[in-house]
Amino acid sequence: MKLAVVVALVPLAIASCTPFIPVTNLNEVPPDQMRDALNVRLVRTGAAAPKVVQYLGQVAGNSCKHLMTDPPPTTNDALLRMRVEAAKRGANVVMDVTCDGAGADAWGTNCWESVSCKGVAVKGE
Repeated sequence: MKLAVVVALVPLAIASCTPFIPVTNLNEVPPDQMRDALNVRLVRTGAAAPKVVQYLGQVAGNSCKHLMTDPPPTTNDALLRMRVEAAKRGANVVMDVTCDGAGADAWGTNCWESVSCKGVAVKGE
């Protein structure tokens, strides 16, 4: 009986060690890729879009306060993580950018608080 409880709790404990949403570790981003990410232009929904040369797909960035000691999530942090994902695909623009905060959604994201941004990565002129 005790072994069954331990076997049931170990996967639960391991799953609780990380967020359920993808969160790019910015410390692992190579400097040249970070430079490229910082040059990715953001175009908010409703703003004039650039001429699109190639669509590269939807990208997202998440800022998560996973541990109580983590700093609060910010929109700027989520936008930077989204720009990193766009740069990995070779984009120079992310269009239709929107962000929203999930608030205290520990069950769905495994974050005490989170901010998520999404958009469409493109090569533009």
